[in-house]
Amino acid sequence: MSVLCLSIIASSFAQVTGSFTVGGVIGNYYPVTFYDGGWSQNIATELEVGRSEVHTNSSWRGSLSAKFRFHTNGWGNGSDFIEADINQNRSGVAPAISDFVGGWKDASLGNSDNKVIIWLRGGNTTYFYKANTTVTPVIYDGVTNSLPFQESGGPQHSFKTSADAYVNKQGITLSSVYVTGNYINYFSGNVGIGTTDPKEYKLAVNGAAIFTKVQVKATGNPWPDYVFNSNYNLRSLPSLETFIKENNHLPDAPSAKEVERKGLDLGETQAMLLKKIEELTLYVIEQDKKIKNLEKHIKH
Repeated sequence: MSVLCLSIIASSFAQVTGSFTVGGVIGNYYPVTFYDGGWSQNIATELEVGRSEVHTNSSWRGSLSAKFRFHTNGWGNGSDFIEADINQNRSGVAPAISDFVGGWKDASLGNSDNKVIIWLRGGNTTYFYKANTTVTPVIYDGVTNSLPFQESGGPQHSFKTSADAYVNKQGITLSSVYVTGNYINYFSGNVGIGTTDPKEYKLAVNGAAIFTKVQVKATGNPWPDYVFNSNYNLRSLPSLETFIKENNHLPDAPSAKEVERKGLDLGETQAMLLKKIEELTLYVIEQDKKIKNLEKHIKH
């Protein structure tokens, strides 16, 4: 009896392989459901989807190597997740036909079907898959099966015309990351927090940020202690008043429109503010001398 049980368990963990073709229009991503065969075995399902040859189906259709690891909700079981690791054609093929993954979703929040949906590019595009357990892909492209796909106890799902924002087109998508080792963590590219478009910035944060300490390296411009040099040309107060009336901001300080358009450079702003403080200190010293001279004249 024990030998039979071992045989049954071993067969349930056997790898499965196969292929399928998503029809419809090449510009759309269509829902393909995959069964979470690892759910009843108390393990995550690991699914690899790929196409190594860029000329499969047509010239320069593009290549893909993607891995999905998931565990479905199954109507309230809280260890559900979907992770993705996507690598696809980087050059030579237009993204309009070579970005193959449009998104994913757990389709078992209101049922026990144990299925996830992965939206994959159509246009008679063939995909090859391997999984650590049964996945049984079912295509809803309006050809193999009609659209929309009706999630049991949930919404209907049709095709997408563009990839969802959470899809990392080249790399790993995780729900959470903890890096606990005391080692260097290196990022060569630009990093976005709360944004998928960091533009030219090495770090772009869309939202509030808090620091216990910030150090800004010198930008190469001289630190404003030159204000205290004897040959520094301090603007007269009447001249300063005229400038403020004409420009509605201090000399050397950016205008409100500039800040709105370009933002603020923290290092340059700190230097500019210190310069204004040092100039203000000189004005105060000068005014103090004048007041003391006036006091002397009044006494005499």
